[in-house]
Amino acid sequence: MHPEDLLRWVESRRAAEQREKLEARQAGPDTSGAIRSALALVALTKHLHGWPVPQDPTTLRQDAQAREQWDRVRAYFGKP
Repeated sequence: MHPEDLLRWVESRRAAEQREKLEARQAGPDTSGAIRSALALVALTKHLHGWPVPQDPTTLRQDAQAREQWDRVRAYFGKP
């Protein structure tokens, strides 16, 4: 493969990408596709983890820490 061939290929890919972006902007958002994707993710999550999804222990710990810090701030400023 010659360097010119590679450069021509890259340029054609960039041009195609620009055309695809323009077409996507002109078409607008695909709301029905977005809803289908979201429902598919919910179904996959239910299949993998059950429903309701178990809570993440890290998130629970971080939430508790945030509440404790907020309680300290409120106590410092005399708020109930």
